[in-house]
Amino acid sequence: MVKRINHFWRFLGERVDILIMPRLGASYKFKMHVLTLILLGVLWIVVTLGGIFFFARCYDYQITKADNELMRMKMRLIGDELERGRKYLELTRTTDTQMRQMLGMPGGKFINLPKGWESSKEKEDERARALFQKDLKDLSAEEFETYIDGLEETAQMRLASFQEIAWYFANRREGLNSTPSIRPSNAPISSGFGYRLDPVGRRTTRRHNGVDFAGKPDSPIVVTADGVVRHAGWVPSYGQAILVDHGFGYSTLYAHTTAIQVKAGDVVKRGDKIATMGSSGRSTGTHLHYEVWKDGQAVNPRNYFK
Repeated sequence: MVKRINHFWRFLGERVDILIMPRLGASYKFKMHVLTLILLGVLWIVVTLGGIFFFARCYDYQITKADNELMRMKMRLIGDELERGRKYLELTRTTDTQMRQMLGMPGGKFINLPKGWESSKEKEDERARALFQKDLKDLSAEEFETYIDGLEETAQMRLASFQEIAWYFANRREGLNSTPSIRPSNAPISSGFGYRLDPVGRRTTRRHNGVDFAGKPDSPIVVTADGVVRHAGWVPSYGQAILVDHGFGYSTLYAHTTAIQVKAGDVVKRGDKIATMGSSGRSTGTHLHYEVWKDGQAVNPRNYFK
């Protein structure tokens, strides 16, 4: 072991010659110890790695600086958009009041409006405006979160109010539009509602749940109220028939038709043409059998048109 150590130190102490021979000019010869050469190599590696690290940090700093500047610009844009959205929300308050007054809704103000909400909302708006005048580095995450929560709360209040208006309007308006109120055909009535002699087969008395309109073949048939088509097609005895659900407990049936122009799932409006008059099913001639149902009971259709 001692011999190896002595041999190693002698190796480090040996001198080496370094010869530089350019293509033009005189050559240069340097002499130095092996240890000195090793130290110079280590120093070169350290300096090289240090330089790489330094330039990498500088590059990373520039990238971070650019990202921060971009983020700052995005935050300003977000702030402007949020402020614009807040102003639009404020405009909806006036619209809400006007709609309530036009519909005759009680109060004419937002539902369950807390006492002192107006003054607290003005203070919140002042804080919001001051918030986005700050620089990004001065922006508190809690302040930003509070502002977003305020916008969300305001939007929820507006949504609840408009949903109440829509519900009120739909129940007042759709309740009328969904009530059968016109004739399904201009043809004259040939058979009324109630018990009558069965026109087909035996001469027995049967309940007639609708009224019959006797007209020319292919005469137009219109739906008598707004609704959704639940069935359009063949029904035993009724032939080609259409069933329309109008909501609010109302439904209507149009039987013995032909050339049906609607299908199940279609939304129809009062007065829309849905088929033509025919003689399909259990029928003695061209006519329309029309029924009106209210809350699961057949009612006299004459009560629903003039």
